[in-house]
Amino acid sequence: MTLALGLPWLLLALPAGALADRVDRRAAMLGANIARAALLGALAALSVLDTGSIEVLYALAFCAGAAETVYDTSAQSILPQVVPRGRLSRANGRLHSVELTANEFAGPPLGGLLVALGLASAFAAPAVLWLAAVGALLLVRGRFRVERSTRTTVRADIAEGLRFLWRHRLLRVFAVLVGVSNLAISASFAVFVLFAVGPGSPMGLTEPAYGLLLTAIAGGSLAGSLTADRVEGLLGRAWALRASVVASPRSWACPP
Repeated sequence: MTLALGLPWLLLALPAGALADRVDRRAAMLGANIARAALLGALAALSVLDTGSIEVLYALAFCAGAAETVYDTSAQSILPQVVPRGRLSRANGRLHSVELTANEFAGPPLGGLLVALGLASAFAAPAVLWLAAVGALLLVRGRFRVERSTRTTVRADIAEGLRFLWRHRLLRVFAVLVGVSNLAISASFAVFVLFAVGPGSPMGLTEPAYGLLLTAIAGGSLAGSLTADRVEGLLGRAWALRASVVASPRSWACPP
């Protein structure tokens, strides 16, 4: 399931970026959320009718991941059009903190409750929430399409973006840094539970204690996102980035 949801980022991230530069970004976000709501609604209906299969689940998960790729790319791209440049750091921090609160704090217990109520409820509730997000987006007024002086193809836009990234030393370093970091974190979390939970594991944690550990990690991320703009104001953007690069590996070295 994780592969089905994550594979679209590998296959569609570049086309989604080109799309975000060619269409109204709010419209792209609206379309992605409507698609995700429809997909989860279909899963809820299939579970009620007891006609689903694992293949259908994987296919719908892939489609939901594709919609997420379009939505997240457009959401990051639209932010500078909504928020003044001087407040971008705070806006990015607030956006991350809201996502983190929903994904790490509210989501897991709510998901467990919905699964306990029934599989259809677990699929229907996110569909309703995505429709609520559509309603919130409709309240955002304005035109969020980048004006283009010449017509180009999506392939040409992707190639231009890759050339720009390769020529820009700082962005190139950040891209490699974030990519390797995400790979390492994903690999760590894939086996972390085996390292941490159980009487025969090196850490010997119980299941509730492991949950508290994950909550602590999420809490640290939330605190960082809420204070990022203040740290930037205190240290400056460059030194704040250097400090985060040095501190992050040390936090992952704590469990070993």
